[in-house]
Amino acid sequence: MTLVDQDARCRAMTDFAAILLVEAAAGTGKTSLMAGRVAMMLASAHHPGDIAAITFTELAASQLARRIRETIDALLAGEVPAFLRAVLPLGLSEQQRNALVASSPRLDELTATTIHGFCQAIIRSHGVQAGLDPGARVVDATVADNLFTAELSVWFSQRLSAGATEGDPIVVLAEEIPLQVVDLIRELASLRRKHPDAQPIPPAPDARPDIDFVQAVDDFARWQASADPDKWLSEIASELSRLAERYKDCLAQGEDFGVLWRLCDPGTGRLFERKGLQLKAYEAAARGFGAHRNEAGPGEGRTLYDTVVIGWNELVGHIATTLVCSLSASLDQLLESYQARKRAAAVLDFDDLLIHVRSLIRDHEEVRHAIGQRYRYILVDEFQDTDGIQNEILFSIAATETQPGQWKKSQLRPGALFLVGDPKQAIYRFRGADIEAYELCRQLIDGQDHGAVLEITANFRSLSPIIDHVNACFEPVFSKASQPRYVALAPTLIEASHLLPCVARFTVEVATEGRVYAEMFREAEAERVADICAALIGNVSILRADKTCTPLQAGDIALLSPGHTELWRYERALEQRGLSVSSQAGQTLMRRQETQDILALLRTLADSSDTLAFGALMRGPLVGLSEQELLDITATLAAREEGRNFFTVRTDPELVQHAVARDILVELQRLRRRASIVAPSLILAEAIERLNIRVIMAARHGNRNARALANLDALIERARGYSVSGLRAFIRDLQDDWEHKARAQEGRIDAARDAVEIVTIHSAKGLEWPVVIPVNSTTELYRPDQFVHRQSDNSLHWMLGGVAPPELAAARAAESLEDANQRERIWYVACTRARDILIVPHIPQASKDSWFSSIDLRQYDIPELDLSSFVRLETPPPASRPNQQSSDVFAAEQRSIEKSAPLVAWRRPSEHDPDRVGDLLDGVVTLESHVEHLEVIGAGARRGVILHKLMEELLTGELAGELGASVSRARELLDQLISDVDDDEPRPDPSEMGAAALRGLALPPIAELRVHLVPEVAIWGHDELGLIAGRADALAITDDRVDAAIDWKSDVSPTPAVREAHVQQLHDYLSATGAARGAIVYLTSGEITWIHPPLRRPI
Repeated sequence: MTLVDQDARCRAMTDFAAILLVEAAAGTGKTSLMAGRVAMMLASAHHPGDIAAITFTELAASQLARRIRETIDALLAGEVPAFLRAVLPLGLSEQQRNALVASSPRLDELTATTIHGFCQAIIRSHGVQAGLDPGARVVDATVADNLFTAELSVWFSQRLSAGATEGDPIVVLAEEIPLQVVDLIRELASLRRKHPDAQPIPPAPDARPDIDFVQAVDDFARWQASADPDKWLSEIASELSRLAERYKDCLAQGEDFGVLWRLCDPGTGRLFERKGLQLKAYEAAARGFGAHRNEAGPGEGRTLYDTVVIGWNELVGHIATTLVCSLSASLDQLLESYQARKRAAAVLDFDDLLIHVRSLIRDHEEVRHAIGQRYRYILVDEFQDTDGIQNEILFSIAATETQPGQWKKSQLRPGALFLVGDPKQAIYRFRGADIEAYELCRQLIDGQDHGAVLEITANFRSLSPIIDHVNACFEPVFSKASQPRYVALAPTLIEASHLLPCVARFTVEVATEGRVYAEMFREAEAERVADICAALIGNVSILRADKTCTPLQAGDIALLSPGHTELWRYERALEQRGLSVSSQAGQTLMRRQETQDILALLRTLADSSDTLAFGALMRGPLVGLSEQELLDITATLAAREEGRNFFTVRTDPELVQHAVARDILVELQRLRRRASIVAPSLILAEAIERLNIRVIMAARHGNRNARALANLDALIERARGYSVSGLRAFIRDLQDDWEHKARAQEGRIDAARDAVEIVTIHSAKGLEWPVVIPVNSTTELYRPDQFVHRQSDNSLHWMLGGVAPPELAAARAAESLEDANQRERIWYVACTRARDILIVPHIPQASKDSWFSSIDLRQYDIPELDLSSFVRLETPPPASRPNQQSSDVFAAEQRSIEKSAPLVAWRRPSEHDPDRVGDLLDGVVTLESHVEHLEVIGAGARRGVILHKLMEELLTGELAGELGASVSRARELLDQLISDVDDDEPRPDPSEMGAAALRGLALPPIAELRVHLVPEVAIWGHDELGLIAGRADALAITDDRVDAAIDWKSDVSPTPAVREAHVQQLHDYLSATGAARGAIVYLTSGEITWIHPPLRRPI
């Protein structure tokens, strides 16, 4: 079969001299297209290291890398994948095969990563020019948020400390709104952190909207006085006059923050909306004061009132703009300290990567040129989800050597960019993705000398009826000027393997005479959808990828939600019908029983006096003791030991007769002893293991246990960000989130085949399922935040009390249009995820401000889903089998496993050296010696550690080879090493140590080698005895060859046995390095023992 877009596909995979933007619609095989292009590039003798394939998730990057490898392996095996048959109808030529054979071993040089991983690689290579630590690591959102929260707390404390000024905006807000100030500042600070370059636009210095507002009120009052004396009109005028009197000349006093903030409270009034500072519309205000339905029609009064509303909005907007300018300036110090904190910790967040790389490319032309030479060919998937910063980085790298000042005017190198995207699937606006940036790049590519835009439309995912319905629904939607142009999908799958309609609807109606709320719709929809899922599973035959037909499983069904609101209703309904749930969209981790169990456990480990947590743990489902059993244990304690009649985590286990309680108590006390010295994630993982919590969870939930087990992993992962702040900080935050039922992502279930998946539409992008059911569409549309970032001019605004000044109102209207357009694109993504069956909701009673009402899916053109003839199949419980494993069988199986997976053992000679840091045991001192007996004060491990450090710094040149400098450094190191140790042992003498170090380097054999000595060298090797890993004190390296290995020893009078151990240690170093000789240098006595390699040789 010849595809309708075959020519475009062939060009996309073979035209390496053009700048191509491929608009690939849903289900058209974008990954295969990119893998095919890379394979053909390598077959054309392009070097793998010159190619960078960029996607926007790590999962997609790994999948792309795997697909490239599989494609090349198939071609080399003589098989041509289906998507390459049009390009290679006769298979590979001899020249192409040779090129692939040469490239295949070097595929690891090909870069397949995310845009952030790509930027991180650039920073590692050019960290000096970027002014960053090349080894800086990228932290996840949890760690970055914790860093920011810590800096915010410190900043708050400083601003509200004893030295705070009275007019400080933060002080004013703390006095005026003490309960809301933290949330208010955090919201603005988070917006500034997300958009560090954005700034509020200061109001005009000579603007006086207060005068205009008072004048507009006066005009309305004078008109009212001359008009018919309607009581309601008179009351409106009187109310406005009182408001105008309060704000008369209010801006004449300057821009004092406290004065302006108090102006935000206009007092009580009947002209305002129920919430906020918005004045009611003329009709609503008239009705509020008793006007009849038709009395407040169009006329001069309405025009004058509307002028008052405009004047009021301008006044409130002026006040809000002045306030946000002051607040934003106050936050500059916070953002600077946050950046300094990250720099000191050598960490970056994801936004830093993009910003630093853009600055690097802008300011350093030689770096931009070097990156362009390193990555000659850049392929980008999901290009519609990029933003302006990412586009500037990509286009600047792909530009020719003579790039103009503006990247938008640059001429691109032939073949440097290959972009794949679908503007109809641009749905990540909340992450900064900008459809306008995509359209700009489309125009730029179209204007290049070798630029072209290709359209790929053949759909390999959905059956023909689904494609026809999608085209019918969305072609008129995308015909608007504000939406990307729609290109109809072309189906390639015609016949269905089932008898149900491929596109159907299910109707949800709530029988009530009053107002219908969203949660009522969700409850009814959840019940209906759960019934549909239960009926479909096992009763519908699905055609699989291997051309076999098998019954529909739970994992073949996806419920796609536009948001996370109250998805627990759908989870509960499914579980009530015995169906497992894999919720990638659910954020109900803080409502789950396993979270409460873990919280009680952690509180018990952190605080022995928390008897409430201990009781909840012992009485809860993890342990399961009854109240009577707990009372019996307590009574036994009271009888055995006077004065102690409470059962706590500190109780001696020997006093507890209850077997289960005693075993749990032993494990808890063992864990408590480690809780203060082990990272929270590690102690939690250990507690889960020791207390058999996974087994308990599995037994509790039966065949639906995967969700609870995944949530345990999610809690462990959540604790990873508290390695520094500690267990108590983790418990505090977890307790706070539990009490407030905060939204938190649940764990991801690995085995999703047996579970119905609940996924947000955003997360479903790029995925597919046999059956797709959009749910939760009665969720009302999102309301804008009070702090607004306007993308068009990168400015910040404050919608104080919900009031937008006229200049911002126009921008908000444009933003609302963009949001509405994105909602339509989100619905397009949802409908194109279905392979075999698409079941859409039909909710006639839905609110006009809901997701359901944002688009017409032509429900009246499709049939109602009828499953009345389906009988739900009950899944029989698995048959239990007796355990036939005896102790002998177990032992035999254990031996078999151990034999098949031998333990890899490393010999680490350095670990047994008492002179090494971390092993502060006393050194061996004996009277037996080959040299004169020496008395050294403080001989032992501390002295050995300091001597090794002195030798290292003398060899590196950090320490001058003078006695005074050596003694001073020895004294400094001694203070550092024992500052926190309180003991009565004699301390080493800095003068003796400094002299000993210099004396060792002055020994004639060592002095001859000194110019070649490299200190503290990590070594690895292997010989016939196994693997070796360690750190040599010093190696003499000449012409890239290890001439000698030196081992410093601080022993005063080593015994023959100790000397033999030293010799064996040095033999290991000689074996690992291949050195021809080695020397043990006893720094105290000045003795040198030379060692030569044994007969065995490295293998």
